[in-house]
Amino acid sequence: MLKITKQAKHIFNSIIALTLILALTLLPSSNVNAEETKLFAPTDFGDPISVTTYTDTDGTTVTERIYFYSNSASTLRDKSGSGWYKNEKTKNWSDGTTTYYAQGYFVWGDGEVSVSSPSGGATDVKGITLSNKNLSSGTGKYGYLFNNFAYVTYSFTATNIVGLSDDYSVTIRISESGNAI
Repeated sequence: MLKITKQAKHIFNSIIALTLILALTLLPSSNVNAEETKLFAPTDFGDPISVTTYTDTDGTTVTERIYFYSNSASTLRDKSGSGWYKNEKTKNWSDGTTTYYAQGYFVWGDGEVSVSSPSGGATDVKGITLSNKNLSSGTGKYGYLFNNFAYVTYSFTATNIVGLSDDYSVTIRISESGNAI
């Protein structure tokens, strides 16, 4: 039988401890991050903050509504805040009505503005084919020099039964001060 001395046990335990310390410091660590919170647009934006009706170039009537919804204490006139903005246009065709929109979650303050969770869409109309659907979002500066803004744009091409087509788009653009512009 092998007899281990007290000194050998102490050396063995020290080697094990050093090995564990080296393993913990040299092995790559992995950070576990909580999944980014997904923002979901409200199903009801409430009453619009702005309504504009005009005649489009093809003679049809378009009504544009801008909505703001905040799930925090942010209001429209706050110098910093966050909330959902939506620009919705309703176009009256001879065969029906289509509604198309662009929306996103905007955060503004300290001269900055950003948008996340951009989305857009259009309702179908009998006899009209919607194609070339495109959603874009980003940031910019007015005149490449002035105040910052963030935007979401949804665009598409509408083609009627005869084959005539027109391009349509809707944009929601929010300034660094939280105003829809």
